Amino acid sequence: MILIIAFIVVFFSIVGTSMYSSYRIEELTPKAKMISQQVSKLYQENADRRMIARMIYSDEFRVINASTYVIDTECNMITTDSQEEADGCAEFILKYAQKCIEGETVTVPRSSQGVAVGVPVYGNGGEIIGAVVLLQRSSIVDQRVNSIAKTFGIIMIAALLLALIPSMLIVRSVTKPIKSVSETALRMASGDLSARAEVKGSFESQHLAESFNVLAGALQSNIDYLIIERNRLNAVLNGIAEGIIAVDKNGNVTHFNECSVQLLGGTNGDEPERLENYPLFGNIIEKVLSEDRMISQDVSLRDHILCVTATPIHEDSDELYGAVALIRDVTESERLEQTRRDYVANVSHELRTPLASIRSLADALSDGLVQDEADKKRYYGYIQRESIRLSTLIDDLLELSRLQSGGVAFTKLKVELYEILYDVADRMNETASQRGKGVRLLVPEDEYYAFTNSDRVEQVLVALTDNAVKHSTDEAFVDIELGISDDGEKYLFSVSNRAEVDPADLEHIFERFYKADHAHSNEGTGLGLAIVSEVLNLLDEKISVQYSGGIIRFTFTVQRDETDLDHPLLANRITVDSLSGESI
Repeated sequence: MILIIAFIVVFFSIVGTSMYSSYRIEELTPKAKMISQQVSKLYQENADRRMIARMIYSDEFRVINASTYVIDTECNMITTDSQEEADGCAEFILKYAQKCIEGETVTVPRSSQGVAVGVPVYGNGGEIIGAVVLLQRSSIVDQRVNSIAKTFGIIMIAALLLALIPSMLIVRSVTKPIKSVSETALRMASGDLSARAEVKGSFESQHLAESFNVLAGALQSNIDYLIIERNRLNAVLNGIAEGIIAVDKNGNVTHFNECSVQLLGGTNGDEPERLENYPLFGNIIEKVLSEDRMISQDVSLRDHILCVTATPIHEDSDELYGAVALIRDVTESERLEQTRRDYVANVSHELRTPLASIRSLADALSDGLVQDEADKKRYYGYIQRESIRLSTLIDDLLELSRLQSGGVAFTKLKVELYEILYDVADRMNETASQRGKGVRLLVPEDEYYAFTNSDRVEQVLVALTDNAVKHSTDEAFVDIELGISDDGEKYLFSVSNRAEVDPADLEHIFERFYKADHAHSNEGTGLGLAIVSEVLNLLDEKISVQYSGGIIRFTFTVQRDETDLDHPLLANRITVDSLSGESI
């Protein structure tokens, strides 16, 4: 508005003088004609110069802000109401008075002297007897134009000031809702997605706020959905047992799960790119990005073997977007595969030995190489023992297979243990005496009740005692003991004997076909302790082995029955460093 006012004032200053001059000429022309008629009437009445001057000075014929001049036909000034101005502009007045005497009506809208209007004075016969000239000096014209411009400017400024208050109220009613919408947008940009604009003000402002709130609600819904999807993706990634690392086309990591960090040797919260072992996998990913093809490669990291499968990712336009790497720990599968190969080799070896013996003995008998009846009888005895050994091996293999397949269900009942211990010790003592050894039951006679499977406990005791008899030193005793665990919930069975054992063998003693006693490698199938371990695992019990001072001790647990009484004599009879399903 200020610019408009300034423009109007400047424009009026330029064209205002011409407009005012035109307006003034229209105003002075009737005045000049009226004075001309009055002068003509005075001439007819033979009035002298003083009468004409008196008429000009009268209020009726006086022209405000203009000077009146009466000139005769000889261009002589008869009278004027401003003699001082007439002296300064006589030539200008007489010049236009001459044109009036010639019969013209003169109008001068703009000149150096000012605005002038001249009309002829007619006599009774219609002849021209003089002229009347009205002159408004240029200084007065400029003064009046400036005054009008100033007044107009003041009026415009006053109007501006009067319009300022309602204008401010109107602008504020418009800008305040917009400012509220702007502040709400900034709050949402800073993370407060629940912010909403206040709906008030004009209809347009309310409509703007409502539209923004609808947009904000839709944006919050979309962001909430994206957050939910991101959390689902993270949950899926973290729920996968394999490591996953996704990168963009520049090789920068965009997604990863906790398993990938752990496989790379880090802890939760670490970033894969900052881990020391990441370059081993980064090189594979870079190769995938550069060659745009899937690559699968095994990487050895510490004691683990990791299989890395990296696949390129393409956009809908088939442009390379990035790559995703799947990291799997194949250490266990490789170990199981190696175990399977070893198992097949061991089974083949164990079966081949008795079969080879039976075949060689049978061939000798079939070819008639053995003629002596005593030798034949001895050969038949060899064949019988090897057949029994082969049958025992097959039975153990089938037993171990059934146990490991989980197809065997064990029923647990209330069982009295002393009878089992005594029966096993008595039977195995007869077998041990044939080898010059003995079995001792070092358990006070009493009633010991357990919640377990009696057949399987007896099977474990027989297997451990038989193993101890076979591998103990000459003329040694195998001791069978019973104790109670520190928490009082378990019975501790102990089978110990004196033997020469390499401590390194203890780590593998429960493995299939493993024979620690190399001096008696031909005895047994190497499956007894493996079967013992599987049986106790299925009973939810534990077994351990200790070797100290030339004595090897196998200790396993059995759950006590709720009705079992206290046995003070059994407390702390057996000390065990650790009980687990693995050897120590």
